[in-house]
Amino acid sequence: MKTLAVFIIILNISMPSFSQKKHKHKTRNYVPISWYKTTYKTPLTKKDSLNFKFNDQDTLVLITNKMKTIGTFVDYVYKDSLFLNEYKKIAFNHKNDSLDYNTTMKYWKNDIKLFFSKSVSKKERKSILSFAREISNKVDSLTIYEAKNHEDSNYVIYYTGDYEYEQNLKNYNRADFWVYWNNNSNQLYKGSIKINNQKFFSESLRIAEIKKLLFQSLGYFKLSNNYNCDSYFSNCHSNNKQITDFDYELLQYHYCYGICKGTSLETFEAQHESVKNMMKEHDHAIHKFHYPNY
Repeated sequence: MKTLAVFIIILNISMPSFSQKKHKHKTRNYVPISWYKTTYKTPLTKKDSLNFKFNDQDTLVLITNKMKTIGTFVDYVYKDSLFLNEYKKIAFNHKNDSLDYNTTMKYWKNDIKLFFSKSVSKKERKSILSFAREISNKVDSLTIYEAKNHEDSNYVIYYTGDYEYEQNLKNYNRADFWVYWNNNSNQLYKGSIKINNQKFFSESLRIAEIKKLLFQSLGYFKLSNNYNCDSYFSNCHSNNKQITDFDYELLQYHYCYGICKGTSLETFEAQHESVKNMMKEHDHAIHKFHYPNY
């Protein structure tokens, strides 16, 4: 199934109500009836119809706490155009560096479960897992941890001379990663990192390279030459990379549910343009609705 998301304007209508002591204003929330039918599973009753409002030929339904949705509402996450331009350069990894509006963003829906081959030392494994925990603690909807058995994992880290866990990396003679994704939803579900431990001859070199490749594979990201070398989104080689504030901001945005996931660049730009126009025209709250299993 393709990623499905709906941006919804919640119409906030203030209805006056009075008490003996003071004057209050009560806010009522309405949505168009067409959105109600695709968003809520609670059937409308004759009693509900008594609270219908009409606005520009739309029938508006009063939303109450008893009405149950088939998914969840999440606040739309606003970012300015400068941030979005940088994000698009990273999240949409175009083939052969050629701009293609059909290119899609990739993300991990399920937990990343790392398996280390026996050649990976205890020190290396400990450093990588510490790195993974740091990311997991700061990025919502992204969890990375160790799987003790290969059959329980979905991500393998191994060295030249080990069992060839990923045939697509068999002829790589330095270091690289390989990931798989579902073509319908663009959800990543399997990954591998292979390191040539003769060319990366020290533990520190191997640790730095694994961290770089693991970070890049969190979204099949496109690295850039325009960022400081310390950034994990920088294509510049460095053994002293740190997850910068910029790195975290982009990664957190990629995994937040206030944006549509797995979309093409064309869809991503169209949705943000649509929301921008809605924000100009309406002084109302804008939410993103998530259907189950997305």
